[in-house]
Amino acid sequence: MFLFDTFWTEAFRSLMPWAELFFRVITALGSDYFYVALIATGFWAVDKRASILTAFVLIISVVSNYWLKITFKNPRPPSTNWLPGTDASNYSLPSGHAQNSTTLWGWLGIKIKTWWMSVLSAVLIVLIGLSRIYIGVHWLGDVLLGWTVGLLLLIVLWRLEEPARSILSKYNPNMLYLGLVVFGLVAMILTELLSPVTIVGLEDNFGANGGLIIGLGIGLALESRYVNFETPPKYREKWRAALRVIIGLILVFVIMFGLSPILPTDVYWLRATRYALGAIVAAFVWPFLFKKLGL
Repeated sequence: MFLFDTFWTEAFRSLMPWAELFFRVITALGSDYFYVALIATGFWAVDKRASILTAFVLIISVVSNYWLKITFKNPRPPSTNWLPGTDASNYSLPSGHAQNSTTLWGWLGIKIKTWWMSVLSAVLIVLIGLSRIYIGVHWLGDVLLGWTVGLLLLIVLWRLEEPARSILSKYNPNMLYLGLVVFGLVAMILTELLSPVTIVGLEDNFGANGGLIIGLGIGLALESRYVNFETPPKYREKWRAALRVIIGLILVFVIMFGLSPILPTDVYWLRATRYALGAIVAAFVWPFLFKKLGL
């Protein structure tokens, strides 16, 4: 099919032969690790409650994208088409980078009501999607569907926000966090039992997603019960906010990367444990410590 042809990658590279490094950087802005850092930064130092809501928005997009991929089972472009050193996993359709960037940056564009955020969001959504074609790990059709699903999801979440707030406000937040933990466990079990990804060379599993969901639920419940910190006032105590972010990101990524030899990605439940620990450190352990330290 025309939308699933390497022609687009070849044409894109011919048109912009100088742009390899540029698109490698851009595609990193659509990675899970970047989003973890972005939301954690907002949670610790900018707006705690808005960041929790943004995390839920991203989780919905990431989980739905994973399940769409294992439903369509569309293969990626041949690895000979990828730029050297590029990594990719799971199936191809729809592009996770395109869908998640549309949902997340679109959400931020709606919530941060400034002209520059609207422009930044639109530019990043387009460039992150195009980067996947340039790098060679996605077809044009993958990116177009990713943008479409992300936009539809954004509209649905935006329209349902107020009704959802009204309903959820009737419940104890810790019950909602417990529900998040249960959802993560059930999703992990069902996904691995019913449709594990077994593509040779592109193996993937739901462990990272499930672990983050479970860890976030546990971490937020513990933080609410034992810490309940406040983000620093705007335009004041910038040094405190900076220390929260710098030290916190170091701790989280030491967990997520440093434990990989003993909690490897290819073992489903061990991968989930590593990501759950990272989420618990971000949501509870580090806030507990920086409150004790007076940061």
